[in-house]
Amino acid sequence: MTGDDHAFTGLEAAIVFIALIVVASVFAYVVVGAGIATSQKNQEVMHAALKESGSAIRPGQTVIAKLKNPGLLDFIEFDLETATDLAAVDMEGMVYTIATRDTLVTFPPGDSSIKLTWRYRTDDNNILDAGEVATVRLTLLSIKIQPGETFTIGMTTAEGATASLTRTIPGGIGKNVYIELF
Repeated sequence: MTGDDHAFTGLEAAIVFIALIVVASVFAYVVVGAGIATSQKNQEVMHAALKESGSAIRPGQTVIAKLKNPGLLDFIEFDLETATDLAAVDMEGMVYTIATRDTLVTFPPGDSSIKLTWRYRTDDNNILDAGEVATVRLTLLSIKIQPGETFTIGMTTAEGATASLTRTIPGGIGKNVYIELF
């Protein structure tokens, strides 16, 4: 009796093929599940980052300075607004820093050299919300900045968000002069 085993070989191949498909589908399920878990973690990180950046501030482009005598600033004035619509910054907790090549002066919250006025305000609290603009005037009684010298104003919120402005005093400026720094 001679038998034809072609059908049996085809059945073995089909079983192996089905087993490979089952193993591949299980592997694909594991990979897709890991991808979904990773994308959910990425989404959580993005929401946390947006929440953190919600406390960020953005300085205006214009800085006004008054020079008392050549090389001696009386005050510096600039605008602040929020960087995102989610933001809310407590203006009473802000720390300001003026840095030059030779000097570093910090103005802590509540310092009498800080004067806060509101250019545009939607409520009566001292929280800078989205759409509001606050003007900060820093009175600089003892900081000498020579014409041609660059200085940086650093701003730090109570939550730790920072922003800065860097400007240069132009040469040939006299005393009791208001200048706009770009």
